[in-house]
Order: sequence, then C-alpha cells, then structure tokens
Amino acid sequence: MTTFLELSGGLVIETEHPEYHQDGKRLSKAEGIRKRKEYAHARLRETLKHGDTVYTVLRHVSASGMSRRIDLYTMRDNRPQYLSGYASILTGWKLHDNGGIVVGGCGMDMGFHLVYTLSAILFRDDPIEGRTHSGYELRHEWL
Repeated sequence: MTTFLELSGGLVIETEHPEYHQDGKRLSKAEGIRKRKEYAHARLRETLKHGDTVYTVLRHVSASGMSRRIDLYTMRDNRPQYLSGYASILTGWKLHDNGGIVVGGCGMDMGFHLVYTLSAILFRDDPIEGRTHSGYELRHEWL
C-alpha cells in the first residue's frame, strides 16, 4: 500500500516504505496528490516562462498506434533539462517505467497535445494579455 509523505522542503513523495523516511509527515491520498501537484507546478514555473520552447522526444509507439511515450525537455545554459517527471504529476498522466509520459490517442500531433496541455495547466492563472487561452504560452519542437 502506498503512502504519501511530505519531506522537508515541501517535497511530497509516494512510497510503499514510509519507515525509510522518519522525517516525513504522513498525508491522506487526496492531500498528497494535491500537494504533489502544487510542488510540481512551482518547480515548473521556476523553470518555464512565457514563450519558452519545450522539446519532445518520442520514446515508444504502441503496436496499435493508439498510445505513445513522450519525454519533455527544455534548454537551460545550453544543457537539456528534463521536465517529464513534474509534467507527469501536473497533468496526471502516467510516467512509464521505461521513460516517457504515456499519451493516448492518435490522428494528431501528440507531442503538441502534451505541451499544449502542460501550458494550459501551468499558465492557467497567468495568461498574457490579449491571448484567449493559456495553452499557447509554450512553444513546441520535436527532437
């Protein structure tokens, strides 16, 4: 059974072994999910600003073609910065053990869909004046 723990610094983890984290404060499942999303939102807002480019890497396509695993990166100081972990928490989409956020569906650019959804959630309360939807605050490019 998994338990949500809040560690020092506000980091919230989900673990099957809470005994390994003596300094952690136990949280209910709903509170743990809410706090994890808040933490991920804060970290991504520190990293991503209006107009930043998010790069997508296709890791796997299912045999049926109905789902994909996609990783997200941005560039900081000419180095790629991994975003998939926090993006997975914020969007609520599963992060696969072998890498990539699992995105279901086909018939459109699923990398764009992932970045658009992330942008819409991340900048929901802070759209640029004159824009009708915060989903377009981030740019998208495939690697």
